[in-house]
Amino acid sequence: MLRNTLFLLGSVLALVGFSQSAMAMDSNISMTQPIMVDTSGQKVSSFHAGQQIGIESTLTNNGQSEQKFAYMVQVLGSNGETQYFESTSAAMLPSQAFTTSQVWIPKSTGQYTIEVFVWSSLSSPIPLTNVSQIPLTVT
Repeated sequence: MLRNTLFLLGSVLALVGFSQSAMAMDSNISMTQPIMVDTSGQKVSSFHAGQQIGIESTLTNNGQSEQKFAYMVQVLGSNGETQYFESTSAAMLPSQAFTTSQVWIPKSTGQYTIEVFVWSSLSSPIPLTNVSQIPLTVT
C-alpha cells in the first residue's frame, strides 16, 4: 500500500511516498519500537485529548563514523490527514545511543496513526530506518 504524504518544510513543499515496508537504505542506525511517555518519561497506555504525549525511541549508531540524522514523528488522523509533524536533527558518534522524543498534544478524541522514521536529514531525505506505525486511540 503506497500512500503519498505532504510535508511543509519551511517554504518548500515535499511530496514523499511511504509504504508499509519502508525502503530504508542499508544503514548503521537502528531504532527501538517507539513508546508513548508522559512528561516525566514514564510509559503511558491510555491517552486523552489535551494530554501531552511523548513519542520516544532510542537510536543507536552501529557504524564506525559519525552519523547525522533527523528523527521524525508524524501523526495521521482517521482519514489519513497529517495532524502533527515534528523532527529533531542531531548527530551520533560511533557506538553512541541516543534517546529522543517529540511531544504531541491531541486536540480531539479519535483514532490516530503515529509514524516514526529516521532520515539522514530533512534536506537530504534518505531513509535510515524503516517506518514504525502505531495505532493510537484518544478518548
